[in-house]
Amino acid sequence: MEGKLVSKEQQKVMLIVGLAYILPIILIDLGLVPFRARFYVLILAAIAIFAIAQLYRFSALELGFTKRHLGSSLKAIALPTLASALLMFIYYIMQGPRIDNSAYKWTFYLFFVGVSSPVQEFLYRGFLFGIFSRAKLAIWVQILLSTLLYSFVHLIYRDVPTLLSTFILGLFWGCHYAKYRNLYSIIVSHSVLGAIAILVGLV
Repeated sequence: MEGKLVSKEQQKVMLIVGLAYILPIILIDLGLVPFRARFYVLILAAIAIFAIAQLYRFSALELGFTKRHLGSSLKAIALPTLASALLMFIYYIMQGPRIDNSAYKWTFYLFFVGVSSPVQEFLYRGFLFGIFSRAKLAIWVQILLSTLLYSFVHLIYRDVPTLLSTFILGLFWGCHYAKYRNLYSIIVSHSVLGAIAILVGLV
């Protein structure tokens, strides 16, 4: 069994990634699912992933929900996060917004910080690293795949700068998570940078 090129656990991971992470995005991008219905499709996919996580019986520690390394991970992520935020503001001052997000109300930002960012980090860091680890994938493969999948979900917006920025941030967060295995620090970074990027009209 272990001599096989692709193990049974790796086949399971490929099925989960294909059906829950890739297929919904392809359906939306091809127009088979209306763009206006994207949130419903993505929410259904997220619910399915939460259910699968229950079947895996992951511990909170395996998913990165732990106080372990919290202080050191927050210190390590603080400076890059603040530097990135500063660069966004500089770009906004010099170039202005790329996208008009003025229609978003303060309730949207509360939702983004309190719900969207934590859920995204669970889906694209905590859960993915969990199943990748169970499948015994090399750590660099875990980082690369989680980054590609995180960037891929933004394909539906058909905006190259958004794809590039999410790939860079996904790579940064993936490397950080691989080192500290603490999801809380990345949730803070994601909440701050994502909210600022939307606020100043970068994404």
